[in-house]
Amino acid sequence: MIAQNVGSSTLRVSRIALGCMQMSGTWNPQEVGLENVKKAIAAFESALQSGITLFDHADFYGATTCESIFKDCLKAVPGAREQIVIATKCGVRSGFYDLSQKHIEYSIYKSLDRLGIQYVDLYQMHRPDPLTHPEETAAALKKLVADGVVRHVGVSNYCPEQFRALQAYMGDIPLVSNQISISLMRLAPIYESWEGGDGILDQCMAQNVTPLAYSALAKNLLTSTDGVSGDGSKEKILQAVRTELKVQSIKYGATPGQIALAWLLAHPAGIVPVVGSNNPQHISEASQAVDISLEREDWYKLWTAAWGRGVP
Repeated sequence: MIAQNVGSSTLRVSRIALGCMQMSGTWNPQEVGLENVKKAIAAFESALQSGITLFDHADFYGATTCESIFKDCLKAVPGAREQIVIATKCGVRSGFYDLSQKHIEYSIYKSLDRLGIQYVDLYQMHRPDPLTHPEETAAALKKLVADGVVRHVGVSNYCPEQFRALQAYMGDIPLVSNQISISLMRLAPIYESWEGGDGILDQCMAQNVTPLAYSALAKNLLTSTDGVSGDGSKEKILQAVRTELKVQSIKYGATPGQIALAWLLAHPAGIVPVVGSNNPQHISEASQAVDISLEREDWYKLWTAAWGRGVP
């Protein structure tokens, strides 16, 4: 698979990442058994065979079971650790956020133990914490990098000003990624504020930051037949997008989901869609989106369908 750098770092990753939130198949640690492990290993092997090298975790995914079961995946494929990039996140606790220095330093060692590894390639702050000064968060991250347990640092769900506030205290350590929700059903990162957007993709391009896109298929709304209950305008847009995806899937000989991922991949910010699945077939299918090169006109047809109006 085509690879790219993560921001200004030396990390080289595949253009599609595997989101590991569903890796264990449960949010109850007591339910993890042999079948869960087998399914996780099958998903991991499918990702490797598809050329995926970036695996995205968070400490609370599956109530910690997703990190724990990933240790079994690494054991099942000797030598895999040296060939992949492992990312994880911290800061989301039960009912609140916590990016204090104490919690960050506690969380990283818990994650390392569950994953069975010595260092994390990319450590991301999961959500901004209004009660922690960015200077304190930065102090923790700089220490972890100096101690060698974290190679590179990123954030998740940060708006441009929150990103700049944390970067201001990071010294010579750059924030190399921002994991955000973006899809044909969530265009805010593309727009500037005057269009109701947040301008995140423009900031990423200006500062050489890689956007990692979660909910790239809008929680499967783009690939299912489910509607959007209670929101007529959004339902109308969804149907317009689905119609255009179907037209283009025929044109390019692909699935609608692959077209939706190709739409993200075409953006010059170097978006890396994070595909969340433990289904080997779905993982393999998603990885093939990198082979689709949408024509400019087709990209704009999808954009205007999602925007709900034509280009002025």
